[in-house]
Amino acid sequence: MADGYMVKGPIFTGRTCREYIHMFNLNLKRLEDKNILDCAAGASSFTPIMHKLGFDVKAVDISYDKSPRILYQMCAEHLKVLKRALSKGGSYIWKFYKDPDEMFRERLKACKIFISDYRRGRGERYIMADVRQLPFPSDSFHLVLCSHLLYIYDHRLDWKFHLDSINEMLRVSKGEVRIYPLVKEDGRKSIYLERTLKNLPENVDARLERVDYIFRPSANEMLRLVKSLSAL
Repeated sequence: MADGYMVKGPIFTGRTCREYIHMFNLNLKRLEDKNILDCAAGASSFTPIMHKLGFDVKAVDISYDKSPRILYQMCAEHLKVLKRALSKGGSYIWKFYKDPDEMFRERLKACKIFISDYRRGRGERYIMADVRQLPFPSDSFHLVLCSHLLYIYDHRLDWKFHLDSINEMLRVSKGEVRIYPLVKEDGRKSIYLERTLKNLPENVDARLERVDYIFRPSANEMLRLVKSLSAL
């Protein structure tokens, strides 16, 4: 968080399904008959909305051991902290949302959609897990997504966390891993991005791809890690 507004422990907020589609350049037609995993999913509305549309999607988060009530309280409080920080100004780009108020309303709505589905799908679609130790066999998912965990928090999460997380997501993927954003909160590229590119397995092709989404300066790219013979 910026401007002195901090959250202790994991940040748990609700991004919208529409944000996911733009952040990860998702084409829903190409995802038909594909299974998807969202890592460190938080209170995003991506999984509930995609599930309702008939997609095979699962979400993991280290906080999914908590009750719906506790998770809603966490999300609402963390969104309030974010809104206060953003309202103080800074170099944010108000293109996707027009201002902090609209962002707060839409993400709180996403959180409510998540909570409703979490009550029904906890333990099935929503699984408590650390991204460094995912409870799935190798090559389980066509597409693995990771939003706002790696790179942006490289001041909190060290290189080993990044390397272990990426290797684990690659292990459970039989197609692609997509990661967004690649910059820190101030818009500078993470110090770990170049190290990632130098430490990938031989069967993985790394691509930096422009996305139709930007909120922080220079945060208009995602990292696509494509395994050999990917079907996507």
